[in-house]
Amino acid sequence: MKALSFATLPLTALALAPAAASDVEPGARYRVTFERTWSSQTHPAEFPLLAHFSPVIGVTHGQDYELFAKGVTATPGIEKLCEEGKHQPLDAEIRSAVESGRVGSLIETGDPLRSVPASAVADFDVDAGHSRVSIAAMIAPSPDWCAVAADVELMEDGHFVQEKTVTLQAWDAGTDSATSYRALDADMQPRGPMQPSDSPYFQPNGAPTSVGRVTFTRLP
Repeated sequence: MKALSFATLPLTALALAPAAASDVEPGARYRVTFERTWSSQTHPAEFPLLAHFSPVIGVTHGQDYELFAKGVTATPGIEKLCEEGKHQPLDAEIRSAVESGRVGSLIETGDPLRSVPASAVADFDVDAGHSRVSIAAMIAPSPDWCAVAADVELMEDGHFVQEKTVTLQAWDAGTDSATSYRALDADMQPRGPMQPSDSPYFQPNGAPTSVGRVTFTRLP
């Protein structure tokens, strides 16, 4: 009778597996600095008078949630933000998602960014299940354009980063067909898809040029 043999894992693998899981940080607190660089110098084509960014709004979330997703139809909240600079009803949409556990927390600032350079600051919490941030402000005046940083991941190898900076890109919400800063309202029916803007306004040198930057700094 042959002796039975059993495959065994190396002791190092057995020892490391539980440790790797326990090394994942449960949460962290961050400060976001949302900076406007969009100006007549960076984007000179027909640059409008009274140009500004609206107050900022964002959300912490996981990989199964997208506030801005290329090719997807804008929610009523995104439409109001990108057309009018209003946080309502997007804030209500996010709060509902918070209550259902789909997202982590709402991020908001109170004042427009009217000068260059200008920045808005807010503090917020993240956790291991909601380690990404999407954040935006209306580019005003405009038909339906927003300055967006989408799906910014703050966790790397199980640990929350100390700092991360990403650029803000102009997005088209797909809810208004007008193509100039001060065009009259031209409601788009059916709705088009959300996508990074292909307007010549935001490609002064033939390639997309950022309209700002966002820095996430971990707090003690």
